[in-house]
Amino acid sequence: MTSADKFAISYETRHYADVNWARKADRWTVTFYLPTEQVGTAVITRVVPGVSPNPYRALDTDPGLLDRIPCVVFTENGELAPAVREMDPALLLLLESVEVADKWRGTGIGMFLAVTALRRLAVPKTVAVCYPAPIHTHGPDEPCSYASDDPEVRRPDDEAVAALRKAWARRGFSHLSDGVYAMALD
Repeated sequence: MTSADKFAISYETRHYADVNWARKADRWTVTFYLPTEQVGTAVITRVVPGVSPNPYRALDTDPGLLDRIPCVVFTENGELAPAVREMDPALLLLLESVEVADKWRGTGIGMFLAVTALRRLAVPKTVAVCYPAPIHTHGPDEPCSYASDDPEVRRPDDEAVAALRKAWARRGFSHLSDGVYAMALD
């Protein structure tokens, strides 16, 4: 693996003149690269509790790949769910997805770079939230796998999810509910 100090991370967000959180989420695209290649990307959604109007409804309208995170983090009226409210966040960073190039898959570099990106976007009292699961391009009945020289790397979804959850827990994320994990970025 290449030394972590050789990686660069760039951030991109687009704001709309009429943005009102009823139609568009505040999404950031983060790109990880080395001088000679793009390593991967992450998508992070920002929510400012008490400022973003009903993020539950906005993320229901514009969910991206967030899947079940909004249902665990927010109540239907847009308030923070009790487990999240106890963390008293000033900012929530919802990790929507992390994808790395095939040659980097299974090395942990995607998770390392995503956590680094989350920390750079954080302000005091930020809580990062993720749903550790593989991103699918296959059908629901097909196993989630990718080409690898190591036959142990090919796993059905249940094993991949369990491995990802353990890896995120080792990074400091704790289980909230329904497979959603969170960590205070102090």
